[in-house]
Amino acid sequence: MRHLFLTGDIQVGKSTVIRRFLSARPELRVGGFRTVAGPGEDGGDGIYLVPGGHDVPLGPENLAFLRRKDGRTREFTVFSGVFDTLGPVLLAGRDCDLILMDELGTKEENAPDFQRAVLRCLDGKTPVLGVVQQRVGPFLDTVRAHPNAEVWTVSRENRENIYQRLLNWN
Repeated sequence: MRHLFLTGDIQVGKSTVIRRFLSARPELRVGGFRTVAGPGEDGGDGIYLVPGGHDVPLGPENLAFLRRKDGRTREFTVFSGVFDTLGPVLLAGRDCDLILMDELGTKEENAPDFQRAVLRCLDGKTPVLGVVQQRVGPFLDTVRAHPNAEVWTVSRENRENIYQRLLNWN
């Protein structure tokens, strides 16, 4: 069983490719998680951890991190506890055909329970489809190097081809 992660530059369309794939495959019962932007506090943007298969209200219980823009710099406040408590529940993979992980990045570096849940999924039989950032770090490197994981690089030029390949995946 191969699990598949898309990677590539920021804003190149990785998550869009996945959303298109899921729209084309409405019969799939999707577990896992996705991250969505929403209003944060103090004028910042909140990034929320939500179930992969449906929408839920955004609130402090699923606020994964907050990003504030201050001039040309970005400041992040990460809520590792949300990754460590909600993440493993969403990644349990019960009664689903596909585990979504959109996306894995450096914000999870201080969330060991979340990391263990991700690796359990990669050791498991339910297919995983996700996005993994290109950044270097122990957790992300482990995900990309996992023997059951395959990584496809998405670019503006190849994203339509990646989408077509994805339709034939698994």
